[in-house]
Amino acid sequence: MKPIVIQEHEQLSIEQNDRYERLSLVRWDKPMDNSPWGYYASYMIGAEWIDEKEALVVTTKRGMEKIDFLTMFMTCFTSDLSVEAFSEIYNIDSEAPTIYAPSLKGVLSPLIVLHFLGVVCRIRSLKKGYVHYSENLKKVKGHIKVMKNERKNIAVKRFDRVFCDYDEYTTDIPENRLIKKALLFSKQILRPVIEIHQSGTKAKIMLSRALAMFENVSEDVQTREVRQIKGHKLFSEYNEAVRLAKLILQRYDYSISKTSKEEEYVSPFTLDMSLLYEHYVYGLLREAYGNRILYQCEGKTGFPDFLYCSSGFRAILDTKYIPKYEATSLDNNVIRQLSGYSRDLPILKKLGYKDIDEDSPIPNVPCIIIYPKDGDDVKNPFKNRELKDLCKTPVRKLARFYKICIPLPVMDSKK
Repeated sequence: MKPIVIQEHEQLSIEQNDRYERLSLVRWDKPMDNSPWGYYASYMIGAEWIDEKEALVVTTKRGMEKIDFLTMFMTCFTSDLSVEAFSEIYNIDSEAPTIYAPSLKGVLSPLIVLHFLGVVCRIRSLKKGYVHYSENLKKVKGHIKVMKNERKNIAVKRFDRVFCDYDEYTTDIPENRLIKKALLFSKQILRPVIEIHQSGTKAKIMLSRALAMFENVSEDVQTREVRQIKGHKLFSEYNEAVRLAKLILQRYDYSISKTSKEEEYVSPFTLDMSLLYEHYVYGLLREAYGNRILYQCEGKTGFPDFLYCSSGFRAILDTKYIPKYEATSLDNNVIRQLSGYSRDLPILKKLGYKDIDEDSPIPNVPCIIIYPKDGDDVKNPFKNRELKDLCKTPVRKLARFYKICIPLPVMDSKK
């Protein structure tokens, strides 16, 4: 049975039903004053099972079908966010049956693979461990296995060999073999799509760097070994790399030949587009402004997405995955949210107003809303431009409120 397919913010049903209550992709809501109550898709895309027979697929909103997810994922890894933070963007149920969703086939594989590459590239040095070997050698190493040596060498008069058991402290441990094998899978997975994306060169560099690090590690890892490989609490990057490596190998059933087949079925997953856009913008801001950008500083009223701190300009920035803001005014709740941040003492102190207190005059801090649209050739609108020079679109009837459009990258239709 084909799944139900809807787009972001589209209505699934207006009747309350227990079948939909546990779903992550839709929620019971009344999105606008003139809309009825119902189950609506929100800012998540993906696929999940409604019950044992029927599935739901949510795709990007109309007009955004050509989003270049590979470029968005790559940009996320130019920032200093932890691997745990990126993991919050999506969730995959690898144990559940796959769902027919050809419209999402270009989303899930690059997401997992680039997350995996980003994690592997943050590993500083390879773990080592003792690996047990039983081999026929030219000279004694470790302990001679007397019975095996008698049978394999002495009995056939092969006196130049000795069968030994020994342990070696090496990087060629099961965890590294697993990661190496997943890297080879990743190379195959990205090959057919890497040339039609803006970030193809970056992905190639990441792959080359990762494979060079594991050059002296074999990819000989058995399926039964994979299940036994455990993480260690002292190695967070390794834990995440091992988890993602298992996910990649499981997704292709440990057969590298399957990576070249066109995928029309995906594991149930959800991808938070609002959070992905936030991380994407953060990557662009960090690339342009470096340490002048602070991410999610805690205040009394909440966590603004970004603070911009320089000697000549300070601002509060918040991303809103709401394309309508190009043509419409800001929602009142958004205005109240940023107005609260601009009077929040812990946030103002992070901005550099060190001596401010409850009785001090309120500084006139610009509040900037960043919103998306698709279809634009500018790779990073912040790069080589001062943030204050981008504040050209003031919000009518509001003091020091501005809107900046940061487009979503799209696929080149000519390729």
